[in-house]
Amino acid sequence: MEKTRVDFSKMYYGFPVFLVSFYDEKGVPNITTISSSYSLMDMVALGFGRKGFAINEIKKVKDFVINIPNRTMMEEIDFCGFASGRNVNKFEALNLTPVKSEVVNAPIINECLVAIECSLTDVIENDEYPHITNILAKIKGRCVAKELLDEEGHLIYESLDPVLYVGDSAKRAYRYTEKRTKNFSKAFLK
Repeated sequence: MEKTRVDFSKMYYGFPVFLVSFYDEKGVPNITTISSSYSLMDMVALGFGRKGFAINEIKKVKDFVINIPNRTMMEEIDFCGFASGRNVNKFEALNLTPVKSEVVNAPIINECLVAIECSLTDVIENDEYPHITNILAKIKGRCVAKELLDEEGHLIYESLDPVLYVGDSAKRAYRYTEKRTKNFSKAFLK
């Protein structure tokens, strides 16, 4: 396949979009939209803009929840990514329901199908990237809507409907996954 060199200032090649919920230091529930992440076992890494309200509150309060929205929540995804929690209560503005987590001091967004409860362990800020804060967190719990589970309690993969973020320096866009999956019996992870 022939390739050409490009001069994009950034490139997003399909990252899951999710809503991070937390209580600010005054105890008010808040939300932000994130698409920079990866997870291994019980650890998750997230990337934030360094001056954002959300990351600066999370650094103080430590606990947060990763809520996985689906394509029916595009308005919420967009609003939470552009409105600052300094100026607006996003739960109230969007009529979302905060439910107190049982394992971390953070709210779960009831309208999302998946919630991953986390506690901050590390903050990584590097002068090479002065506008970015990366964090590591320990996953303390996972909650999944019953409609995503089969009779044996296993995830119904086709029912999970995550939104993906794609784009370059010219445009940002969202994509959706297909409703089909393929089983790999000899997967490299067991």
